[in-house]
Amino acid sequence: MAYTIKEVERQTKISSHTLRFWAKKGLFPFVDRDKNGVKYFSQKDIAWVEWVACLRQTGMSIEDIREYVYLFPKGIKTAPRRKKLLEKQYQKIQEDLQNLQIAKEKLEHKLEIYTRMIETGIDELNPQSSQYKGTKELKEKSR
Repeated sequence: MAYTIKEVERQTKISSHTLRFWAKKGLFPFVDRDKNGVKYFSQKDIAWVEWVACLRQTGMSIEDIREYVYLFPKGIKTAPRRKKLLEKQYQKIQEDLQNLQIAKEKLEHKLEIYTRMIETGIDELNPQSSQYKGTKELKEKSR
């Protein structure tokens, strides 16, 4: 069965605008077109759309995805390069996760301070307040 961009949008929840943009950037070179240039996606193409969406969600650039896509027709000899592109993105995700973990811990710390402030009625974080402790003092106090 063949699906139009609108039908793919309904199935994947990816806007037709985004799908057209990705298609224009060359991320779907395997999708069939009719004599009028209308794209028709197969079920395999829809799985590919979802894979591209996953790669974009990781922050992979359009250029890297396009390179990845254009390596496929060249066969198995390009598998090492395709793998390298994915490994590079995996490493980026690992770094992003570490940075998010640090940010999460800082937020948790700040939330603990706010909980204590609400309980005590002392505004320790407001530099305009006479009760301001400064961040260094607060760090030591929460340990």
